[in-house]
Amino acid sequence: MAHLNYYLDLCVDTYVVNNGAVLLRLHDKYNYWGAPGGHIDPGEDVNEAALREVWEEVGLKAELVGPAWWSKNDSDKNKDLVPPIFVNRHKITDSHDHSAFIFAAKVSSRDVKPQLHEDVVSAASCLWVTKDELIKLKETDDRLGHDTYRYAMAALALVGE
Repeated sequence: MAHLNYYLDLCVDTYVVNNGAVLLRLHDKYNYWGAPGGHIDPGEDVNEAALREVWEEVGLKAELVGPAWWSKNDSDKNKDLVPPIFVNRHKITDSHDHSAFIFAAKVSSRDVKPQLHEDVVSAASCLWVTKDELIKLKETDDRLGHDTYRYAMAALALVGE
Protein backbone atom coordinates (compact mmCIF):
# COMPACT_ATOMS: atom_id res chain seq x y z
CA MET A 1 0.00 0.00 0.00
CA ALA A 2 1.19 3.51 -0.74
CA HIS A 3 1.98 6.03 1.97
CA LEU A 4 -1.21 7.08 3.73
CA ASN A 5 0.09 10.14 5.51
CA TYR A 6 2.51 12.86 4.60
CA TYR A 7 4.80 12.43 7.57
CA LEU A 8 4.07 9.20 9.47
CA ASP A 9 2.70 5.82 8.38
CA LEU A 10 1.90 2.87 10.65
CA CYS A 11 3.42 -0.44 9.61
CA VAL A 12 3.96 -4.01 10.78
CA ASP A 13 6.85 -6.46 10.53
CA THR A 14 6.43 -10.11 11.52
CA TYR A 15 9.34 -12.39 12.38
CA VAL A 16 8.07 -15.85 11.45
CA VAL A 17 9.55 -18.91 13.20
CA ASN A 18 9.38 -22.60 12.29
CA ASN A 19 11.25 -25.37 14.12
CA GLY A 20 13.94 -23.13 15.56
CA ALA A 21 14.55 -21.05 12.43
CA VAL A 22 13.39 -17.52 11.61
CA LEU A 23 12.46 -16.32 8.13
CA LEU A 24 14.35 -13.35 6.71
CA ARG A 25 13.56 -11.76 3.37
CA LEU A 26 15.83 -9.55 1.34
CA HIS A 27 14.08 -6.21 0.89
CA ASP A 28 14.10 -5.51 -2.84
CA LYS A 29 14.09 -1.72 -2.65
CA TYR A 30 16.58 -1.15 0.16
CA ASN A 31 18.72 -4.33 -0.15
CA TYR A 32 18.66 -5.36 3.51
CA TRP A 33 17.45 -8.42 5.39
CA GLY A 34 14.15 -7.92 7.20
CA ALA A 35 10.85 -9.61 7.90
CA PRO A 36 7.60 -9.79 5.96
CA GLY A 37 5.77 -6.54 6.57
CA GLY A 38 4.18 -3.41 5.25
CA HIS A 39 1.64 -0.68 5.80
CA ILE A 40 -1.50 -1.17 7.89
CA ASP A 41 -4.49 -0.85 5.58
CA PRO A 42 -7.49 1.34 6.49
CA GLY A 43 -9.87 -0.59 8.74
CA GLU A 44 -7.27 -3.18 9.81
CA ASP A 45 -5.98 -3.65 13.30
CA VAL A 46 -2.28 -4.39 13.78
CA ASN A 47 -2.82 -8.15 14.15
CA GLU A 48 -4.83 -8.38 10.93
CA ALA A 49 -2.17 -6.39 9.09
CA ALA A 50 0.66 -8.56 10.42
CA LEU A 51 -1.04 -11.79 9.35
CA ARG A 52 -2.06 -10.35 5.95
CA GLU A 53 1.47 -9.18 5.16
CA VAL A 54 2.92 -12.61 6.01
CA TRP A 55 0.34 -14.27 3.77
CA GLU A 56 0.80 -11.87 0.87
CA GLU A 57 4.59 -11.73 0.92
CA VAL A 58 5.52 -15.32 1.75
CA GLY A 59 2.28 -17.34 1.50
CA LEU A 60 2.38 -18.71 5.03
CA LYS A 61 -0.54 -18.92 7.46
CA ALA A 62 0.90 -17.61 10.71
CA GLU A 63 -0.17 -17.50 14.33
CA LEU A 64 1.02 -14.46 16.26
CA VAL A 65 2.82 -15.17 19.53
CA GLY A 66 2.60 -12.59 22.29
CA PRO A 67 5.24 -11.74 24.87
CA ALA A 68 5.63 -14.24 27.71
CA TRP A 69 3.73 -12.02 30.18
CA TRP A 70 0.65 -11.71 27.92
CA SER A 71 -2.48 -13.85 27.88
CA LYS A 72 -5.62 -13.39 25.82
CA ASN A 73 -8.67 -12.32 27.82
CA ASP A 74 -11.51 -11.32 25.49
CA SER A 75 -14.82 -10.04 26.83
CA ASP A 76 -18.21 -9.18 25.31
CA LYS A 77 -17.02 -5.70 24.35
CA ASN A 78 -13.28 -6.15 24.03
CA LYS A 79 -11.11 -8.28 21.76
CA ASP A 80 -7.56 -8.50 23.05
CA LEU A 81 -4.95 -8.07 20.35
CA VAL A 82 -1.63 -9.88 20.50
CA PRO A 83 0.85 -7.19 21.52
CA PRO A 84 3.98 -6.60 19.48
CA ILE A 85 7.37 -7.60 20.84
CA PHE A 86 8.80 -4.21 19.81
CA VAL A 87 7.55 -0.88 18.48
CA ASN A 88 9.81 1.58 16.70
CA ARG A 89 9.82 4.76 14.67
CA HIS A 90 12.29 4.98 11.80
CA LYS A 91 13.13 7.47 9.09
CA ILE A 92 12.26 6.66 5.48
CA THR A 93 13.11 10.09 4.01
CA ASP A 94 13.79 13.52 5.48
CA SER A 95 10.05 14.22 5.47
CA HIS A 96 8.58 10.76 6.11
CA ASP A 97 8.77 8.25 8.99
CA HIS A 98 7.29 4.85 9.68
CA SER A 99 6.20 3.62 13.08
CA ALA A 100 6.44 -0.18 13.03
CA PHE A 101 4.78 -2.75 15.26
CA ILE A 102 7.13 -5.75 15.38
CA PHE A 103 5.52 -9.17 15.90
CA ALA A 104 6.68 -12.75 16.40
CA ALA A 105 4.71 -15.60 14.84
CA LYS A 106 4.90 -19.33 14.33
CA VAL A 107 4.11 -21.31 11.20
CA SER A 108 3.84 -25.02 10.44
CA SER A 109 5.67 -24.92 7.10
CA ARG A 110 8.74 -23.38 5.47
CA ASP A 111 7.20 -23.52 2.00
CA VAL A 112 7.46 -19.88 0.90
CA LYS A 113 4.99 -19.00 -1.88
CA PRO A 114 4.37 -15.26 -2.34
CA GLN A 115 0.69 -14.57 -3.06
CA LEU A 116 0.81 -11.22 -4.84
CA HIS A 117 1.79 -11.25 -8.51
CA GLU A 118 2.88 -7.63 -8.38
CA ASP A 119 4.91 -8.27 -5.24
CA VAL A 120 8.61 -8.48 -5.96
CA VAL A 121 9.20 -10.87 -3.08
CA SER A 122 10.25 -14.27 -4.35
CA ALA A 123 11.07 -17.49 -2.56
CA ALA A 124 14.67 -16.99 -3.73
CA SER A 125 14.91 -13.77 -1.71
CA CYS A 126 13.91 -15.54 1.53
CA LEU A 127 16.17 -17.34 3.97
CA TRP A 128 15.39 -19.53 6.99
CA VAL A 129 18.12 -19.22 9.66
CA THR A 130 18.68 -20.78 13.06
CA LYS A 131 20.09 -18.80 15.98
CA ASP A 132 23.65 -19.92 15.17
CA GLU A 133 23.20 -19.14 11.47
CA LEU A 134 21.78 -15.73 12.37
CA ILE A 135 24.85 -14.98 14.51
CA LYS A 136 27.11 -16.00 11.62
CA LEU A 137 25.06 -13.96 9.12
CA LYS A 138 25.42 -10.88 11.35
CA GLU A 139 29.20 -11.29 11.20
CA THR A 140 29.40 -11.86 7.43
CA ASP A 141 26.59 -9.88 5.77
CA ASP A 142 26.29 -6.13 6.30
CA ARG A 143 22.73 -6.26 4.92
CA LEU A 144 21.64 -7.68 8.31
CA GLY A 145 21.23 -4.62 10.49
CA HIS A 146 21.37 -4.48 14.26
CA ASP A 147 17.62 -4.02 14.72
CA THR A 148 16.67 -6.88 12.39
CA TYR A 149 19.16 -9.10 14.21
CA ARG A 150 17.73 -8.07 17.59
CA TYR A 151 14.12 -8.62 16.52
CA ALA A 152 14.88 -11.99 14.89
CA MET A 153 16.74 -13.20 17.99
CA ALA A 154 13.84 -12.12 20.21
CA ALA A 155 11.34 -13.98 18.00
CA LEU A 156 13.47 -17.13 18.11
CA ALA A 157 13.71 -16.90 21.91
CA LEU A 158 9.97 -16.29 22.30
CA VAL A 159 8.62 -18.88 19.86
CA GLY A 160 11.37 -21.48 20.39
CA GLU A 161 11.04 -24.83 18.67
